[in-house]
Amino acid sequence: MPPGVPVATVAINGAKNAGLLACSILSIFQPYLLKKLNQFKEKMREEVKLKNTKLEEVGLDKYLKGLQKAQTRR
Repeated sequence: MPPGVPVATVAINGAKNAGLLACSILSIFQPYLLKKLNQFKEKMREEVKLKNTKLEEVGLDKYLKGLQKAQTRR
């Protein structure tokens, strides 16, 4: 876009990120949304830490095989 036309973009099928972006913008004036957004981000942070611990315990190959099995069960 030309200068002076700010654009926020998210990936195709990126509805979750689009929602997070919208909440981030709205939370500027809505303290309740900011609190919920921070809680959500903290939950994501903890989930990533757990996944990292699991990855370190079992190794990359076994971890990826477990992800593939979980995907096929859906």
